[in-house]
Amino acid sequence: MTRAPFLRAWWIPACALLASLAGCASPVVGAECRSGLELCDGVCVDLDRDPRHCGACGRACASGQSCDLGTCIGPWGDGGAPEAGLGEAGVADAGPDAGRVDVDASNGWPDGGASDGGIPDGAPADGGGPPVCDVGELLCGDACVRPDSDPSSCGGCGVVCAADEVCAGGVCAAECGPPRGVCDGLCVDLRNDPDHCGACGVRCPSGVCVAGRCSGPLAGHLVVVGHDYQQSRTDMNRIAGNSVFLGRGTPVRVLVYEGEARADAVAGVDAAVAQVSAAIGRTWTRTVAATPDEVPLALADADVFVVYAQSDTPDGVLADLGEAWARALRTFLSRGGVVVLFDGMGANSGTHVILTYAGLFSSTGRTDATDRILDVAMPGDAVALGMPLRYRGERSSVRFETTEGVVVVSDGRGPVVVHRTVRP
Repeated sequence: MTRAPFLRAWWIPACALLASLAGCASPVVGAECRSGLELCDGVCVDLDRDPRHCGACGRACASGQSCDLGTCIGPWGDGGAPEAGLGEAGVADAGPDAGRVDVDASNGWPDGGASDGGIPDGAPADGGGPPVCDVGELLCGDACVRPDSDPSSCGGCGVVCAADEVCAGGVCAAECGPPRGVCDGLCVDLRNDPDHCGACGVRCPSGVCVAGRCSGPLAGHLVVVGHDYQQSRTDMNRIAGNSVFLGRGTPVRVLVYEGEARADAVAGVDAAVAQVSAAIGRTWTRTVAATPDEVPLALADADVFVVYAQSDTPDGVLADLGEAWARALRTFLSRGGVVVLFDGMGANSGTHVILTYAGLFSSTGRTDATDRILDVAMPGDAVALGMPLRYRGERSSVRFETTEGVVVVSDGRGPVVVHRTVRP
């Protein structure tokens, strides 16, 4: 796949300037717009509500659509879904939502390119590769399908139901049966389908449907951890466990991607989560995504997505993973999901490359922080609960060259653990 230059780090602050803007026109006060508005074409607008500037200046919604929280909502026009991307990114504040980034669940990309560091080649998907599937979808050939409701791929690619059957929860059956209903020719679960919430055609602006009713926006979490856990200690284990237990479930449903992770890194993370589980009395279940293509589908039944450190995986493969998962990860985060990625020193530019190519994290590189004394910079952050104020970084610890999010742990020169609260 031909790639454009690596994502330039400067798009993050650029997007941050655009995030909270545009709607009804308002005169410019001096050289700046009042709080909550952004200057677009000489007019102050609300980017959360203005269909002419939805989420960013010049990003117009299709005819018949409205703009809700910076995302175009409603039927697509003749031109298909409008381009959309990240809204506010890397905005740090002092409260529990510090480091919030606003995202949408569309398959758009932030404006801008790459930093000059990190990966020598690559960029977000340019339309020349395979489709980018959303949460609950599975890539079959050249198309993304819903194996829970598609009678031509019921339960898996190529599983075709008979002409008089429907696909009900991934199984061919004579009828849907409650709580499912036939909507647009598909058998959908009216309890949790954001496009058919409680009844056919009822779309949830937030993208969240709970028990057949549209829910308000839920905050998601993105945690990037500069420890691969090939070696760990009790105190450091709190970071991995606390990150996973940001998930809301009881038990917390954890989807993990092992990929080419080293066995001791996988075992180390799992042991850390088990330690915190026992300490706080919360339980978790672990499901392995056997292949990258399974991740978007399996995220539909997960509260947390864990990516173990891919220390030996080539940069190009990491970039492909980020591109393939971009849409699903955004949707997952916008529905209140938690993404935890572990990183460490290795033969590549870092596992965080996955998030860079998904448009969720910008870093120009990483630096070895092994044996450095690390400071817990935000002891009140949920990721740091129970942590001492200082600890020593174990083998293969790294710091990230980034200005994004809340710095939970630092080596005195830069962030080792970053936590961003994600709001739809």
